[in-house]
Amino acid sequence: MRTIAHDLNGPLTGINLTLQALRRLSCSRAVEKLVQNIDHDLVQATSLLEELKTLNKRETYRLKRLDIGEELTVALEKHILLEKNRLEVKYIKPSQPLFVLGDSSRLWRVWQNILCNTMDALGAKPTADKVQLSVGIKKMQKLVRIQFTDDAGGIPKKSLSRLFEPFYTTKGKKNRGLGLFIAHKIIDEHRGSISVASRPPFTRVTLKLPLAP
Repeated sequence: MRTIAHDLNGPLTGINLTLQALRRLSCSRAVEKLVQNIDHDLVQATSLLEELKTLNKRETYRLKRLDIGEELTVALEKHILLEKNRLEVKYIKPSQPLFVLGDSSRLWRVWQNILCNTMDALGAKPTADKVQLSVGIKKMQKLVRIQFTDDAGGIPKKSLSRLFEPFYTTKGKKNRGLGLFIAHKIIDEHRGSISVASRPPFTRVTLKLPLAP
């Protein structure tokens, strides 16, 4: 898998450089539209390449003390802006800082993948419907527990046991099925755990991370 990802990197870089040249030379709306389509596909391919690289290597983590409440505040603010009219978020920031030893950029990928699942479910619902998302943080002895709960539709019981498998998805061809797999890998390498429970229309993702000494 790593060799395939490496071999793909060269052609994608070449396509990107050619695309930039085409954009500078484009002089018609029709050509510009084609360039935009290629650009969109290139972004998707590059994203998949980065995820493939993640599958077979252990990342180098830059650990530091992170206030988990602050980290989630920033992540939620950015995602709420995307669907502020349809997504109702209930989040109570902890009254005191709860620190974990973590890599901020890697944990950001976890928050993003979990929240994107809610956004995808929201996108599949009628535009008049709203989705409620509750985010809770609780100290549990030497752990911090983070829970994301939404009422966006739920997950079939038969699918729950396979959610962390690579390339398994309940969303059809539009999804690659790597989001929760990568989230599980990152949390595991932070010496934590992740689980998903669902009783339609509710889905709850639970993360546990060790508190910093």
